[in-house]
Formats: sequence, C-alpha cells, structure tokens
Amino acid sequence: MVVFRIVNLRRTDSMNKQGLVGLMVVAVTLSLLAGCAAPAAAPAAAVPAAAAPAAEAVSMQFLILDDPDTIAGVNATIEGWKKSQPEYAKVTVNLETVPFGDLFPKVETAVAAGANLDLFLADGPDIKHYAYNKAIISLAKYFTADDLKGFLPINVAAGSYKGEFYSPGIMESCSLMFYNQDMTDAAGVKPPQAVAGWTMAEAKAAWQKTVQKDAGGNVSVWGLRWGQGTYWGDYEHGLVRRSAGPKGSPTYQGMAPDGITFQGYMDTPEAIAAFTEQRSWYQGDGAVAPKEAIRDTYFNKQTAFMITPDNAIGTINRMHPDGSFKYGVTGIPAIAKGGQICHTDSWHFGISPQSKNQDVAAALVKYMTGPEGAKIWFDKVKQLPARIELLNTLPEYSKYPQNLFSQAVAEIGDPRIQTPGYTEYQQVFAELMQNLAQSDAPVETLVKDAVGKIEAALAKYKGWDK
Repeated sequence: MVVFRIVNLRRTDSMNKQGLVGLMVVAVTLSLLAGCAAPAAAPAAAVPAAAAPAAEAVSMQFLILDDPDTIAGVNATIEGWKKSQPEYAKVTVNLETVPFGDLFPKVETAVAAGANLDLFLADGPDIKHYAYNKAIISLAKYFTADDLKGFLPINVAAGSYKGEFYSPGIMESCSLMFYNQDMTDAAGVKPPQAVAGWTMAEAKAAWQKTVQKDAGGNVSVWGLRWGQGTYWGDYEHGLVRRSAGPKGSPTYQGMAPDGITFQGYMDTPEAIAAFTEQRSWYQGDGAVAPKEAIRDTYFNKQTAFMITPDNAIGTINRMHPDGSFKYGVTGIPAIAKGGQICHTDSWHFGISPQSKNQDVAAALVKYMTGPEGAKIWFDKVKQLPARIELLNTLPEYSKYPQNLFSQAVAEIGDPRIQTPGYTEYQQVFAELMQNLAQSDAPVETLVKDAVGKIEAALAKYKGWDK
C-alpha cells in the first residue's frame, strides 16, 4: 500500500511537417550546448541498487517544491515505482514541501545539521553548488554510460560536476509567452504563433492594451506576469538582461568564464537599460504588472500574458478541465538588437549524504527518470522531457503550441550561468529584482550593489573548475 504524508510548511510560492526530424535537431543542438559545461566521465559499471526486503518497512524523507503539479507528478511516479518494482512496496515516502525560494537553502541546512533527509528536488544549475559543498552524493555507480545516453546531453552536463555524474533531470525547459486568447482578442492584439515573436517594445505595447481597469481606476486585469509563481529568480527574470546583448557579447554571457566575475557582464550599459525596462513594467502610468507578485494570476484569468515553460499547459488542464481557458503561445520577447534567449534545464533529483537508504533512494530516482517514470511525470506536468526517446515520440510536440517549445530549445535555448555559486547568485539577484519593482532607488545603484554582493559571495569558489 502506498503511504504519502505531505508536510506543507507554507502555501506560498513557487511538427507540423518537421515532425521527428525537428525533435532530433533538439538533441543535436543540445549536444552542442552541453559543451558549455564539462561532460560527465563514463561511470563505472553500475552496481544494482539493493532491493529492500519485502518485509522491511523503509521510510524516506523527500523534499520537494510546494506546487500542485509537482506534487501530483511525484506522487504518481512513486505509485508507479511501487507497482513496477514490488520489492519496494513497503517503502514509505514522506513528502515535505516548501516554496521555491526556500527549497535550495533548506537542502544545505538539512545536510549541515545532519537532518533526516533522503532525497530532494533541485534546480539544474544548483547541482554544481551542491556537489562542491558535498550536499549531494555521486550517482555514478547507479547510472551507466548507456543509462546516460537516454538523456539529452545538456541535461547530463547540468547534473555533473568535474566529470562526475550526480543528478538526473526529469525535464528540460524553455520559457515562451502564453496569452489568454479571450483577452487578446478583446484588445485587438494578435500575437505571432512562432518562436521569433515580438521585440520587447512591441510586446510591451500589447501588454498595455490588455490591462483592464474598473470604474474607480483600479486594475482588474494586468497585462503581464513575467515568470512562474511569485519568485523573482534568475530562470525567467535573468533573461531580460542577457537578451539586451547580441549572442556572444559579455551582456549575453551574463558572467565571466571563471564563474565568479559579474562586473563587466551584469552591469554593462545594455544590461542597465534592460533592468530599467523591467522596472517600468511595475511602476508608473504605463505599468503592466503588480509590484507584489500574485500567485496563479494568469491561470485565474487576472493577467493576459505570462512568461513560462510549457508546464503551464498541465496547470491549465488541472485548473480548467472543462476546456474553457483559451490560450495561445508566442515567442519570448527580446530587446531590439539583442539576442533572443530562453533558459534551459529544469528539475533534477538528488540524494543526501545523510540518507541511510541511499540504494533505495537511487532505485526511486532511476525509476522516476527512466522511460516509464518519465512518461508518468509528463502526463501530469506536461513539460519538455529530459529523455530523448520520450521527447521524440510524444505527439504533443508535433503540433502547435508545444512544437514551439521543442523548436525554441534548439534555436534560442542557452544554459543558465554555470557556476557552483549559482545558489548565492540567485538569492542576491532575486533581491535585486524585487527592489527594482518595489523601490525607487536608482537602477544603476541597485545593480552595482548587487554585483558587489554576488562577487563577494562567490569569491570562495575561485579556481573551482581547475
């Protein structure tokens, strides 16, 4: 019998004819992108995970995101694991859920304190941070070289540190712009249904047209939610500053190759102009988004446009099962003369060095990210899979709108900055973005201050890649 116990700490936040050929391009292109990080060395021959004796009642603690779709995906794959591998039928998996901004520091705190933690959900760029700080164990003995060939190369690279494999991913990602079709139709706005969408200026004009106010002048429908949930993090908010520079420029790169230098990359004139543009979305007469982020604002029909990966489709299906929510997808806007970009990589699974059930935890992780588990997850979450075969065979990616996501990963996808200090960077960056939206301090002052804080926090990683 499956036993789930959810400890909810706080409920806040978070093809057409190209067909399979187009999706194979994704794999090839991501193979090239994987060159941005050191590839994992070929693991040793796999050591089969020790099966829990049928009579043994093993209990594991699993730390995950406080998100209904993620919880549904985790529960469904655990149930599938127990049915598929009955030797684990008596394993109890206790889910502890936390908001996005609390997830990453909680992993480190739990490991440092020796807390009872077996598995955790981790964002791809944080794997190098956890590996450097010994907050995650290597999974090289559980995943063979042939196992790793089943994943998109960029996903394996994200889950590796200094040539060793630590963590498989369950999804890939690329954020594009969803829109509420009823709202855009009412405003006379027709977004292009293509990866190459609007410039930032064109998009802003459309967002402003869809803002609705009541008789008292209060906004009842906003034009934009840039990013998932209510967090101000790098995954989506960091795209704007990078898109302000042409591909290959310091602004587009976002960080120096040493992984610790941000001056001259995050504070260029182009980046400052991009941050200034972002502030204008939240302040002034032409504001298109609220200063205080609202959870599920797009899905509750309080916002016309949203920047998000295709997991939004799973949320729409869950919240509007009657099909009443009419939506479309267009490309993510970019600053004129800059480089259009979407950040790749997504959720990975890690095993804590504190776990007394590492073999059992590894068996669960292998199932969740294997062919059967990944399909169960996709059916719940509806986001680009990390497994090549699944991505190439899902009919959803042969037609609009989800074909745009597979095309975008290949055409404009780029990894987030690769550094073991990503966790520290993101915490400062989220603070910067919130201050830009909610304060009146000069933009350049806020950015310069953030750059200084980030470089001070990351100085300890000097030489990390040697």
